[in-house]
Amino acid sequence: MDYEYENGCFRNIFRSFVCVTLSLLLGLQVYAYFWGPSQDALEGDFSDIRYVVMQLTQGLTEVNRKHERLHGEMERISSALPVVAAAADRARDALQPSLRRNGRNTLDIQDYDRQMVDYALESAGARILDTGDTMDHVIYESPVGWVLHNLVGMLCSECLGARAIIRPESLPGECWAFKGSRGEVTIRLLGIVRITGISVEHISPHIAPTREISSAPRLLQIEGLEFRKDPFPHDFGSFEYDKDGKPIQYFQVLYPSPKGHSIVRLRVLSNWGHPVYTCVYRIRVHGDLATRISVTEEPDLRIENE
Repeated sequence: MDYEYENGCFRNIFRSFVCVTLSLLLGLQVYAYFWGPSQDALEGDFSDIRYVVMQLTQGLTEVNRKHERLHGEMERISSALPVVAAAADRARDALQPSLRRNGRNTLDIQDYDRQMVDYALESAGARILDTGDTMDHVIYESPVGWVLHNLVGMLCSECLGARAIIRPESLPGECWAFKGSRGEVTIRLLGIVRITGISVEHISPHIAPTREISSAPRLLQIEGLEFRKDPFPHDFGSFEYDKDGKPIQYFQVLYPSPKGHSIVRLRVLSNWGHPVYTCVYRIRVHGDLATRISVTEEPDLRIENE
């Protein structure tokens, strides 16, 4: 009896052990089936996150290094700016047209008319009075054109092409062209001016159709008149326009006058070799305005207010 009892107990214990073991194995299988892949995926996600964080950290470190280098470069540039500015000032001073020859300064500044007052500007009130015996150079296309031009010249001396020299246009061909190498023009200024200098403008050979400017005036003389037929004008001096210089050339008067003049006469004494005609593009008169003239008693000298 005892043996059968012990044998039955052993069988029950063994059966229980097998059941428990099988239950544990089944549970492990179920756990591995349901939880194992999720853990692997989670580990993979963590690995990806760690990789991304590592890459971001490396990128931020590189950006920080570049920022430090850029900051250093900016500091070096800032320390060098005063030296560069000083060098630029010295270069600008060296390039300034300071060459003087017979009282002439060569100037070619953008917006020149906005930096120096021109008292011979037609739009401000100046006008051409006459051109003496100077004859315009005109290419006539027909005998009728020649007759009309000479008729207009006899009836209206101030209507000649000399008005081009007191107007702002200075394109090729927009000039006063007269025959030969000598000519003169009398200009009524916009007021009584204490003249200190004049500017003569001609086009550059780079924009001339023939690539040369032998028709440019060479030797010029400026006179100040008390009245239109003044037999004793004041001689401000003679000046030479350099055809190889700047298009706009400033000439300081050689013999200043203590009093102002309202009329000036420009005499062209020679040109740079053209055998047929001479071209004058622009004449500017500079100085200090003493009195603004509005009306004179002589009808031919009348200048209206602006």
